[in-house]
Amino acid sequence: MKLLAALFLPLAAYGQLTLTTGGCATGTPIGSNSSFDFGQVAAGATKTVTFLVCNPGNTAVNVTTILVSGAGFVLSGAPTTYPVPPLNTNPLRFSVQFSATTPASYSASLQVNSINVFLLATVVPGLTLSVSPPCTLAGNQINFGSVSFGQSGLCNFSLQPASSIAVTGSGFQITSAPGAMQQFTIQLAPVCGTTFYSGALSIGMQSFALYGTGFLPPLPTPVLTLDATTFGSNQQHTLSMSLPSVYPCPATVLGYVNLAFTSAVGLVADDPTVVFISGSTRALDFAVGANGTQVLIAGQANAVFNTGSTAGKITLSVTANGLQINGDPTTTLTIPPATVSIDNASASNQILGQLDVSLTGFDNTYTAGVMSFTFFDSNGNTIGSTISADFTSNFKNFFAAQAAGSTFRALLSFLVTGNQAQVASVAVTLTNAAGQAQTGKLTFQ
Repeated sequence: MKLLAALFLPLAAYGQLTLTTGGCATGTPIGSNSSFDFGQVAAGATKTVTFLVCNPGNTAVNVTTILVSGAGFVLSGAPTTYPVPPLNTNPLRFSVQFSATTPASYSASLQVNSINVFLLATVVPGLTLSVSPPCTLAGNQINFGSVSFGQSGLCNFSLQPASSIAVTGSGFQITSAPGAMQQFTIQLAPVCGTTFYSGALSIGMQSFALYGTGFLPPLPTPVLTLDATTFGSNQQHTLSMSLPSVYPCPATVLGYVNLAFTSAVGLVADDPTVVFISGSTRALDFAVGANGTQVLIAGQANAVFNTGSTAGKITLSVTANGLQINGDPTTTLTIPPATVSIDNASASNQILGQLDVSLTGFDNTYTAGVMSFTFFDSNGNTIGSTISADFTSNFKNFFAAQAAGSTFRALLSFLVTGNQAQVASVAVTLTNAAGQAQTGKLTFQ
């Protein structure tokens, strides 16, 4: 026997490739002359399948042919030639897309080198989905719009043909399922603190994105409650707030309750002593309490404010941080003009030949000035005639220079000739635009 020739070919020429749609090690190989089914695809929809060309051998193998032929099937991302490395280290990936508009059965052939696979697909009638306002449908995006916290946004759908449906995503829920009319409803129920919501509606093999936003609803008109119905200067009063209906987001700082003052006195435009006691401020933040109707002012159940010492009007108002208020809760309190108020009065005879009278008080009209003094002996008899004096200009200059309301302290001295010990007491009358105020008898000590 005589050997005429020997032909040795590299193993790569006969390398064994495998085709799969999963991982090279985990996927199920698709053998030559077998079939791969894309399954049911809705008319007009596109389904894409990614294939892997794996090389489990020890040497590289060149892929020289990747072809797809058949109506509706399109090859995507396939190179003209590609060396597939050995040991499944870097498989070749390519995709086949299928789409058709006419319901029917479709087939095609896929060739990868010497591997031939029959591709199958079935087109079923497409879904017709419509949605009623206020929701909108654009492409595969369903927008619920903005929904108030504590409320529910409802989207009503009509679907043909009836199909299995499922909804995913926090805040979204199907409230009624398909029936004879192929109608169903999806609810978006936002919760306080979460603004943006997204989810998905699955209908058969199709998926639609769901999205919407949650927002703070308008605040019901706050009810401002005061501890009195009439008001005067130099008083402290308590303000509390509540809501006429439950607000869905408790313990949230929503805005401010404010004080404003309008003077009825020409000499001054404002009285800076009209403030909330807490913080000596004219604005305190407010929040809704745990029960949804109580309002906390600066974290407390109520707030105390000072009415100042000037005649005029105090306005209580509410402002919200980027939040609408249904109605206007503004309340105005009138501080009427009043006679001079004497907080403290005393008389002293400690200096020989001199009698002193000390008065502390306020005049919310800023018109005090005229005074009269009547002196008495120890038996209550008047001594001499009543002494009158006009300090209007003194008070006016004092008030004009003062920046803290109309409070004052006056010290008046009288020179005495004769027996000083006979003068036992004095009564003082102070006059302003609102009338007269008297001290009663002040005993000299």
